[in-house]
Amino acid sequence: MIIIVSPWYGPDTTGGAETQARSLATALHAQGEQVYVWASTGRDSFHPEATAHYPAGWGILDGIPLWRFRPAPADQRGVPLFFQQHPQLLPPLGQFGPHELRLLGSLLSSDELYTAIVQQREQQPHTRFIFLPYPFPTSFWGALLAPQHSYLLPCLHDEPYARYRTYRYLATQVQGLLCNSHAEAALALRLYGLPPERVWVAGEGIDLSPRGDGAAFRQRMGIAPDLPVLLYVGRRDASKNLDTLFSYLREYWARRGPPLRLLLIGRGELHLPAALDATRHHDAPVWDLGFRTAHEKHAAFAAADLFVLPSLLESFSIVLMEAWLQGVPALVHGDCAVTADHVQRSGGGLQFRDFGSFAAALDLLLASPNLRHTLGARGREFVLQTCDWREVARRTAQIVHQQLPPPEQAACPSAS
Repeated sequence: MIIIVSPWYGPDTTGGAETQARSLATALHAQGEQVYVWASTGRDSFHPEATAHYPAGWGILDGIPLWRFRPAPADQRGVPLFFQQHPQLLPPLGQFGPHELRLLGSLLSSDELYTAIVQQREQQPHTRFIFLPYPFPTSFWGALLAPQHSYLLPCLHDEPYARYRTYRYLATQVQGLLCNSHAEAALALRLYGLPPERVWVAGEGIDLSPRGDGAAFRQRMGIAPDLPVLLYVGRRDASKNLDTLFSYLREYWARRGPPLRLLLIGRGELHLPAALDATRHHDAPVWDLGFRTAHEKHAAFAAADLFVLPSLLESFSIVLMEAWLQGVPALVHGDCAVTADHVQRSGGGLQFRDFGSFAAALDLLLASPNLRHTLGARGREFVLQTCDWREVARRTAQIVHQQLPPPEQAACPSAS
C-alpha cells in the first residue's frame, strides 16, 4: 500500500507539486498499485482562506480513495497540538532555530492527519508513505511519525528555506528522497550530506498526447506568420525572475529594434513596464494573455519560435517539457541548475546568464530557423524518452517497495 500525503489535492487545486501528486497517484493506480491519497480540506496555497473548500472524510477521486483532514493551527512555537499531547514523539526541538519552527507553524497543518499516520503505522506496518513537498508541516511532522516507512518527494529548490535545520533533519530521517531531476538530487546531496543510496531520481512525467495548432493560434491572435514569437508560461511573481527577462528584453528591443513579440501566459498579478506593454503601446513587444486553457496553452507553445524561462528556482519545470513536446527550442537561465541540466542533457536549447549572452542567443536563434528546428526536435525526443508517467510510476513503486538497487549518483552534475 502506498499513501501519498499532500497539503492540498483536488480538481480545483493548482500548483506544481499538487499537480504532480495527482498525476503520480493516477499513474500508480493505473499500474495496479494499491494507492491512497491523504490531504487537507483546503483548496491550495493560492487560496489559503479556503481551508474547508472540500468536505472532510473519505471520498473517491479519479478512482482513488481520498481522505481529507481538517487543518489545525500550531502553538506559538510552531508545534502542533498532537505533538504537545504526545511529547515523546517530538524531534529534538533544541536543534532548530525558533524562526524555523515558526515558519512551520505558519503553514497548513492537521492534527487529524498525524493521528491517522500513527494509527496506520501501527495497524498496517507494510504501508509506504510519500510526502510532498518538503516545506510543509504535513511533510515534516507527518514523515517524522513513520520515518522508516516514509519517502520524501521534496520538489527541492536552491532557496534559503532548503538550508533550514528542520528540513535537513527531515531529509536525514526518511528512508529516501524521490527527486524530479538529476540536478535536484545533486542539490539534496550537497545540502544534507546524505549517502548517495538514499537519494533517487524518480523523475516526473507529463501528458505526452497534446499537439498544438500553432498556425491556427497565430491566426486567432492576429499574429503574422513571420513575426518572431517568444513565449513564457508560468506564475507571474518574483520567484520566476520575470523582472530580469523584462529588463533584458527591453534592452534588446532598444538596441536591435526588430519586430518581435513576447507572449505571457499564467496566473498571478503582473507588473509589466508600460513601455513594454502591447496593450498600451501597439508596437511594444510584450503581450499578456493571462490564464489560458490547456488547449490554448499547447497551441501557444506550438505557435512560438522560442520558449524563454528566466526562473532560477525549479526542481523539474513542467512548462519546459511541455514546450519541448511541441518541438519548441528553449532559452533558460544558466544559473538554474535544473533547467540548465535539462538543456545540457537534451540539447534542446541554449542558456543565458547576463544580457550579453541573452542577446547573443536571441540573435542566433531568431536568425536560424534550421537551428531552432534542430534544438526543438532534440527537446521533444528528450521528453518522449524521460517524461512518460508510466515509467515514472513504475520506478517510484520499485523504489518505495525497495525493489531497485541503490542509485548511482556519481554521474549527477554539480548543483552549484
